[in-house]
Amino acid sequence: MQTSLTDERAEQKRAFANRIKRIVAIVLGAVILISFFFPYIQFVFKNTVYSLTGLQLVTVRGMMVRGPQMSGLVTIPLLTRIAVAAGVVLALAGIVLLLLKKPVWAGAAYILSGVTPLISLITTSSIQTAVTSLNISEIEVHYLWPFLCTLAFGIAGAILALWTQGTERLAKSVFQVFSCVSVGSVAVITIYILVSGAPALIEIGVGDFLFGTKWEASAEVFGILPMILSSIAGTLGAIVIGVPIGLLTAIFLSETANPILAKIVRPAVELLAGIPSVIYGFFGMLVIVPAIRKFPPFQGHTTGDSLLAAILILAIMVLPTIVNVSETALHAVPVSYREASLALGATQTTTIFKVTVPAAKSGILSGVILGVGRAIGETMAVIMVAGNVPNMPNLLGSVRFLTTGIAMEMSYSSGLHRQALFAIGLVLFVFIMIVNISFTYISKKGVQLDGN
Repeated sequence: MQTSLTDERAEQKRAFANRIKRIVAIVLGAVILISFFFPYIQFVFKNTVYSLTGLQLVTVRGMMVRGPQMSGLVTIPLLTRIAVAAGVVLALAGIVLLLLKKPVWAGAAYILSGVTPLISLITTSSIQTAVTSLNISEIEVHYLWPFLCTLAFGIAGAILALWTQGTERLAKSVFQVFSCVSVGSVAVITIYILVSGAPALIEIGVGDFLFGTKWEASAEVFGILPMILSSIAGTLGAIVIGVPIGLLTAIFLSETANPILAKIVRPAVELLAGIPSVIYGFFGMLVIVPAIRKFPPFQGHTTGDSLLAAILILAIMVLPTIVNVSETALHAVPVSYREASLALGATQTTTIFKVTVPAAKSGILSGVILGVGRAIGETMAVIMVAGNVPNMPNLLGSVRFLTTGIAMEMSYSSGLHRQALFAIGLVLFVFIMIVNISFTYISKKGVQLDGN
């Protein structure tokens, strides 16, 4: 009888606590709804200040901005309107679902509501671009308390709604939410790049943009074929050089190295991973570029700033990734594989290349994928050694990669020029996706063949 009363009191306490959590979550949702009618974002264009409420961001067409030489209407991006409206609608949905005692769905609505300010944060950059085209360089954007309320209270409301299901359910839900953060990040980036880059592709033409051989921003001629081919050539060259060296280094550290020597080599490889890109660039400028220029077969044929210099510096930069991931994969191969091979009379070298490496090839391929991503996305070091002229790829000639094209011109670009740079980012994004999907397919195909 005593135990029954104790359980009943504990249940009453839990019910009361859940009621309080539900009420607080509803209050937080109500604050998000109210904040919709207060200043959400403040734009400062030189001496002009616009403080727009959430309602105005959804309903107002744009802002009239007057520059020193011209003026124009700066429109509110469609994604900003959708994001602000979605934040309020989702908060309202969370309140309704809590009243209907559906905390899981309410938590999902609240968390989505909390994400919407981040979409607004990303999409408002196009407003800055439009204002820059009016020759106004003094631009400030301030995100006010309703913006912060939607972000913070949306997440807090989701936690409280899920908490009513118990601590274990809360923990499981939190894990699921954070596991989806990476997927959501990719989705947001994809949408942003598409929205920002697609107008340039439509205006210039996909064929002219991808297969054009001239890039002259002043004449609004945008062809990126030289940059595409240079990026592909540079990445392939770095992988051709870096993968064998990195894999053999990993095999050495994992299989054959003396423990004392391994303690010297391994920290050196890890140190390579921690060196900033600009330091690699300085090394390329002061060592690799002069060496290429003075190398007897190349003298008189190159200034040193070339595709070859970019390939060599990228090959060095991908080594730490390939070595570390490959070594981990080799260590994960069961010792019994090696012992069985040696017991059958195979030499250590045969065992390594016929048994250990094939067994670890999935992990090794992961290291190669990460290395490819590092090579494709590198910017600073390549800017300092490649010459940065949008020529067709030539091993001893100056070239410009996709990433360096964006980095060099984004600061002063506007209008169609800026949209074209975003379109380069879209092409680069698609290129990386194709590489990752291809490597994943090859890896799965290899596993299926092994299984058969």
